[in-house]
Amino acid sequence: MGWASGTWVMQDIIVTLMSEIKCPDKRQRIYKGIIKALQGNDWDTQTECLDVDPAFDAALKELHPDWFEDEQDL
Repeated sequence: MGWASGTWVMQDIIVTLMSEIKCPDKRQRIYKGIIKALQGNDWDTQTECLDVDPAFDAALKELHPDWFEDEQDL
């Protein structure tokens, strides 16, 4: 069973990182570690955090490119 409330945790993290770390590349590296940690604790609603910070989107796409294969057809 998944951990859907991880979305709310991650959204709070995203807002905080966006205000504190201006460099998107640094945020992306940080997001990758956080995503892995939350997934290791059964977080399964990662895509609900898309479109808040492009750096998060890039991190998630880097970790799970197969989730975004259909976007190439657009």
